[in-house]
Amino acid sequence: MKTQPLRSEKNCLNCGTEVPERFCPHCGQENTVQHESFGHLAGHVVADIVHYDSQFFTTLKYLILRPGFLTKEYWAGRRVRYVNPVKLYIFISFVFFFFFLTLTMGHRKEGAKPGIRSELADINVGDINSQYKSVAEFDSVQASLPPEKRLTGLEASIERRMARMRENKQSAKELIKELFADNLPKIMFVLMPLFALMVKWSHRKRKLVYADHAIFTIHLHSFLFIILFVGLVIRYFVHDELPLDLAYWGAFFYLAFALKNAYQQSLGKALVKAVLLYSGYFCIAVTLFVLVLLLTLTVY
Repeated sequence: MKTQPLRSEKNCLNCGTEVPERFCPHCGQENTVQHESFGHLAGHVVADIVHYDSQFFTTLKYLILRPGFLTKEYWAGRRVRYVNPVKLYIFISFVFFFFFLTLTMGHRKEGAKPGIRSELADINVGDINSQYKSVAEFDSVQASLPPEKRLTGLEASIERRMARMRENKQSAKELIKELFADNLPKIMFVLMPLFALMVKWSHRKRKLVYADHAIFTIHLHSFLFIILFVGLVIRYFVHDELPLDLAYWGAFFYLAFALKNAYQQSLGKALVKAVLLYSGYFCIAVTLFVLVLLLTLTVY
């Protein structure tokens, strides 16, 4: 691409620093004349887009095909050639949750089978077992009882919520799936730093700080969202749970190979740690979801 001619003045128009050559040594702005032609401006736009796309697709290629590679590159200080891990995670998670929540909202409106299955949302809790058919009936009965016989605290909140669900003809399973879909982004937000702590604990002999393990966690979750997104898309068209089951197994083996490559350990040790981390991750996720469920029943 043809470059703009340099200004005769040697002061940077952005920060005022003296510019000995083409680029300012302080802020990096090019010291060229300001009246660019349309062709030159368009060329800059095309060059920026091509550069970003090249960086993004290079990052995506290594993220998917070489588990742990991007983390090692980041630790080694080779960062400019790849998309920043946080920016990468934000973009990929945004695409995933947009698709996931759109699919979930479509399920609520049309009554179709949801496009994602989760062990957290598939708890078999049965039908609503409440003696009250509506919230109004619950409030009326409680008001008619003497104060010492009225329900209070968490018990009253849960019973009132169950009455609301029965009034709306909503099953407990539907409530749990709805809460799971609504709170999944928040749960993931809490899970990631906890998982990084688990990784740090499992590699406490390594001379790495928490932020290093956080980078590993960010790259891992970026891949997790990619493989779940692919599983969701296939699941949506084939109406079968197999794609998501394969996605879960794919995430597990990716974790194992990422641990092996990033932390330079044997495959056997990596597999053992992957099992422990995967199991701990699931237990913490279930605990967080139960807390969210209890909090929801208490508030509403």
